[in-house]
Amino acid sequence: MSPNFRTWQILNHVRKEGCNMNIIFILNADQTMRLLKFSDKHRMLDSRTKFILLHDRRLFTKQHHTIWTKIINVVFIRKYRLKEMYELSTVPYPAPIKGALVTLRLDIWNKRNFQKKTDLYTDKVSDLQGNLLKVVTFNYIPSAIKNSIINENEENSGYMKGLEIEVLKSLGSAMNFIPVIYEPINWRTEQWGKKQMNGTISGLLGEVWSARADLALGNLHYTPYHLNILDLSIPYNTECLTFLTFESKTDNSWKTLILPFRLNMWVGVLITLLIGGFLFYALATAHKHIEDSENSIKMIQCDTLKTKILEKKPELLTKNKSIKKSIIDMIKNKFEKPKIIKQQKCINNHIKNKKLNQLTNKDVIGLYLFEDIGNSILYTYGMLVAVSLPKVPSGWAIRILTGWWWMYCLLVVVAYKASMTAILANPDTRITIDTLDALADSNINCGGWGEQSKEFFMTSLDKTGQRVGQKFQEVYEVDKAIDLVSKGQFAYYDNIHFLRYVKVMQNTKTYEINSQFINGTLNGTSNGDFTLHIMSKCIINMPISLGLQKNSPLKPAVDRFLRRVIEAGLVKKWLNDVMLDTVILEEPQQIEEVKALMDLKKLYGAFVVLVAGYILSILVLLIEIGYWYGVVKKDPLFDEYSLNCYYAQQ
Repeated sequence: MSPNFRTWQILNHVRKEGCNMNIIFILNADQTMRLLKFSDKHRMLDSRTKFILLHDRRLFTKQHHTIWTKIINVVFIRKYRLKEMYELSTVPYPAPIKGALVTLRLDIWNKRNFQKKTDLYTDKVSDLQGNLLKVVTFNYIPSAIKNSIINENEENSGYMKGLEIEVLKSLGSAMNFIPVIYEPINWRTEQWGKKQMNGTISGLLGEVWSARADLALGNLHYTPYHLNILDLSIPYNTECLTFLTFESKTDNSWKTLILPFRLNMWVGVLITLLIGGFLFYALATAHKHIEDSENSIKMIQCDTLKTKILEKKPELLTKNKSIKKSIIDMIKNKFEKPKIIKQQKCINNHIKNKKLNQLTNKDVIGLYLFEDIGNSILYTYGMLVAVSLPKVPSGWAIRILTGWWWMYCLLVVVAYKASMTAILANPDTRITIDTLDALADSNINCGGWGEQSKEFFMTSLDKTGQRVGQKFQEVYEVDKAIDLVSKGQFAYYDNIHFLRYVKVMQNTKTYEINSQFINGTLNGTSNGDFTLHIMSKCIINMPISLGLQKNSPLKPAVDRFLRRVIEAGLVKKWLNDVMLDTVILEEPQQIEEVKALMDLKKLYGAFVVLVAGYILSILVLLIEIGYWYGVVKKDPLFDEYSLNCYYAQQ
């Protein structure tokens, strides 16, 4: 039953003022207990402050024993019936309550004086006098690790190693108590536990909530969810909470040849190639035009010289006129019957005067490389891939451009080869999820243990965290969740130390299964198609605390001694000791991961280009054959005896 509104106002005012002593004189013991239990449930009065109550046997019935393990700084006043004497007593903490609760007499007030003049409020928690404290935990890294082989007579359920186990040992030595470690019922499936339909809590939290355990070791997060159920010590450590995801290797070996440069670089190289080829073609054309002009001048000079000679010899003049007439007829026929003229030109090319050829071409050797735009781009591309020209071109303009083009090719080729070497020498690129945004944008589900993890994301002020919380699933079977991660279907949320351990164990398990499968001793497939990966970015650095009963009197002493442990640097040392086995198992896997052996798969790009070239060449050949039989041979002017006229002349 809750107190009336006025009483609630008084209790709330007392809590805000922070009173160090609470004097409650209520004759009805049942009302006193209801008030104390209401205060304990809603944290209205600080149970660690001093209390003065009226003595009544109804306060010490068995159903009220739990409250007297929390309110220990209490003095009960009992008046003797026949004498003006008052007995002052208290609860016998830290001695356990067995059966009936018998108060411990402190002093007697008689005639305005104390008989013993003892201290009524002594420190009862700094020295627990070797009494037993029940500690609940379960196998969880890094807080508590259970021995794989347990003897029947082994104490503390086989928990002899772990970060919080070491902290517990130091607290036991400092506060002089003997810890009795036990596991909650169905801890493999319940672990921390969850709220039940009847209002109770199962698992580790339920043991402390129901006051069956004094301490809880379970890597408890310092969050409002836990503070509403139990008390937490000062944080002794902060842990990185993140997701265990999967990684997949990108099989891009087929495009190895284009990987050294990015798209913008390739676009720049292609544009430069086209511009360079056009410049070579333009310079070659201009140079050829200049050479042709010079040759025309020389021919005119020759014609002038011939005219003078012919004037002296009339018989040669008649012959020259006939030659001019034939040239005029040739020009007319060029426009009337181009194909016939082409054939005649093809035939005449074989009977041209060699001296005339030498006259017109002796200064343009090498220009044929760039006289055609197609050949110009082809030879420009050849220089870019370090293929030398068959002939050095004439003309100083082209030669200077060629020299600068070679320097450009040198830079591009060196950069390409260096990048290609790095690609072939490094392991394959891996696709991973390393940020919360990437996880929120992905189509895979995620989850973690219990409703407290989902509540953390749903109440997040970050929109990305809320998006993750919307698809966050409560997980109560960790093994199945890890299997889903290894199959690339899930992301599991936990502390980084536990995830490192899970990753090592899963990789070892997969390696053993694959070995058995290869050796023929296992008929099945591997455990998963993906390698486990721990997200590099921490979602939050969560404070970690020890759990105590709600309003536990042990909290001040535990905080005091725990602070000394933290200041001494023992927590970091113990954590390294606990994770030593995991680190040892991680080393071979890390060495294996950095290997980058050259294999045939990395040369797929060369085969892809070669096959593409073959296919393209075959297609072009088929097109040429079709054009030959479908167009050229069906032409009425086709001459099968002059086939050389149908091929390009260089």
